[in-house]
Amino acid sequence: MMRQLQHICTRTNMAIATHTNPPEAELSRMNLSSRKRSELHATFEHKGGLTYISDRYHAAPLRISRTFRLPGSDGELCVYTSDVSPGVMNGDEYDSKWQLKEGAHVVLTSTSATRLHPTPTLPSSVSHTFHLEEGAVLEYFPECVIPFAGSHSTLMTTFHMCRSSALVYADVWSAGRVHRGEIFDFVHFEGQTEVWMDDELLVWDRFSIDPSAEQPDSLSGMLDYTHMAALWIVGQNIGQEELDVIRETLPNSGRILAGATLLAEGQGIAVRLLGRAAYELQEFCIALWNKIRPTVIGKVPLQFRK
Repeated sequence: MMRQLQHICTRTNMAIATHTNPPEAELSRMNLSSRKRSELHATFEHKGGLTYISDRYHAAPLRISRTFRLPGSDGELCVYTSDVSPGVMNGDEYDSKWQLKEGAHVVLTSTSATRLHPTPTLPSSVSHTFHLEEGAVLEYFPECVIPFAGSHSTLMTTFHMCRSSALVYADVWSAGRVHRGEIFDFVHFEGQTEVWMDDELLVWDRFSIDPSAEQPDSLSGMLDYTHMAALWIVGQNIGQEELDVIRETLPNSGRILAGATLLAEGQGIAVRLLGRAAYELQEFCIALWNKIRPTVIGKVPLQFRK
């Protein structure tokens, strides 16, 4: 998988199978009016050397739970989001939109995992959309995505950037509630990440899996690993030197399997990781980013615990 990643815009489709429609008896039970939609919108501005929230809106259960300055902060704002419900339930639609105005710098995370509950009648969906204006910086380290047994869910994350903006995004995924022995027991999961640079598609990454139609633990899948992550570092001042630093930091043990490559035209780095625990992948993604954070955005390493 791993030492040399060849594709710039990648597609990982582990479910090359024809999707079948639910039986008619099940379709007859579906009630579209039962769909529940939750929204969270936020705008950030940079004033006087500091980033502030200038506008926000949320519809439960999503919300912004707290904002603060990290130790050693140079004006960036750390933002925690939370879901006050047990998680993403049958038919739920979560939608968040984020606007970072010129020069804004946000470190964004969540208080808990994205828990995708069983969907007996209606699939669930989660969508995040980010707009980064000139000079804006987003460091996005959400908690793990966990598809529960019986869930049918999609996750869509889209970033719209300018040439002078910068993005760091760590996408961590679990095969289920592993500690309960619930591994690859979901019905379907599809995750997609898009990164646009001035209306040009820089990254298109798709992961789709139907465990009943394939063997996720095969050589072409996840082997015996139960977690995976993708770390996207996009922006200026990123080239072979930064890639070499990342590669020198990659683990040699079998606990985490990883590889890294440059994106098109030296506009970023992509890192793929397989592991056996979400927290290990999360901490490792932050450690990788901290190796090149001073050279990429001119800031000290991120003092940030997950």
